[in-house]
Amino acid sequence: MKYHAPTHQFTVSAEELRRATHALCWAIKHIRLGHGLDPKGCERPGAMQHPDFAEAGIIDAARALGIDLGSDRPGQLDVSAAG
Repeated sequence: MKYHAPTHQFTVSAEELRRATHALCWAIKHIRLGHGLDPKGCERPGAMQHPDFAEAGIIDAARALGIDLGSDRPGQLDVSAAG
């Protein structure tokens, strides 16, 4: 990411966004693995639990950065291939 002083804007390359996406998916994968959940994703009935809230926060952070991870709800992403 680079700051462009004349326009007061940041420039983010596609490669930087790709790396950020990979890091976010990696984090989701390890949250799931740490709680015995399937990294391929699954629907879990009932109230959200701690790993669901963590995943929702990561999805929201990605969206705030303009990254669409492919889902807007916890448990829907397949992150099994993430590093």
